[in-house]
Amino acid sequence: MDSYERHCQFLARAYPLRYRQTRGEELIGTLMDLAKPEQTRPTLRDSLDVVRGGIALRLRERPPLWHWTLYRLFHKRLPYTYRWWARDDLLGSRYLARQCAAWLLATSPLWAFIGLMPIELVHQVILLTLIRMLGFLPQRSLRLYQLKRYEFNLELQGNSP
Repeated sequence: MDSYERHCQFLARAYPLRYRQTRGEELIGTLMDLAKPEQTRPTLRDSLDVVRGGIALRLRERPPLWHWTLYRLFHKRLPYTYRWWARDDLLGSRYLARQCAAWLLATSPLWAFIGLMPIELVHQVILLTLIRMLGFLPQRSLRLYQLKRYEFNLELQGNSP
């Protein structure tokens, strides 16, 4: 694999994994066809087009904030329209980190006033937040449960659109 192809694969990461699995070779092939002899990386215009397309696809598939909040904080099922986004999220490498970050963000108003609270309440807030975050530790079983709810198979792979 040459330098040009490595750059193309790096740019393709702007697209969701599911897209790269199904159409990644086509995207890389198109970029390779655009290459001039001895070119070591795609042009700036081609690079921006690939990244723009990937970001546009990710934003187009993203659920609205209200649905996302219920999904992230309370594991509510997203509408069917967003099931592929949910699959990408569940199979993503930083699923646990996203879950914990959402809970920290949701409880951040409490953290702002923690110095004004009685110490017993501070301990309760910290304990409840830690318990909720530690509840994500068996993430494989949580992922499998969520994938089953969205009618995907339970092997954490396959199921291309």
